[in-house]
Amino acid sequence: MYRLLKILGRIGILALSTALLALRKAPADDTVGLDVVGYNHTDHSIGDFSVNREAGTFLARHEGGGGFTCCVSLPAKYTPGMTVTWTDEYDEHQQSRVVAAPPYTPEDAGMFAIHFLRDGQIKVFVTMLAPWHPNYPLTGDEARM
Repeated sequence: MYRLLKILGRIGILALSTALLALRKAPADDTVGLDVVGYNHTDHSIGDFSVNREAGTFLARHEGGGGFTCCVSLPAKYTPGMTVTWTDEYDEHQQSRVVAAPPYTPEDAGMFAIHFLRDGQIKVFVTMLAPWHPNYPLTGDEARM
């Protein structure tokens, strides 16, 4: 009897593992969760920012990339015209802006990078690359911290 219970227990564990693996490979929806990382290229601190009402952190002036927050949810497949809403709710400088999301592929889905540029623009990227990588989407003077 003990041997039979032991075998049934192993079969149950194997069945549960298989079911969990199938769930992991086939998500219930077509979204991807990305860590958010911010880069502040400006002379002013940016605090408590969020993207689509999720994630965010305080960014001191001319700093960023040191911390990731979890997570922003985006469609797994890019569609033209996609936007994200950025909000900064830090003290008296509260603001919100809709930002165009550039095209991305599932292979890019590593992190959601948001750059607050010196000229007031906000650029976002879905990327697996760090800013120092030669193929990072932000280059030249814009990339200077």
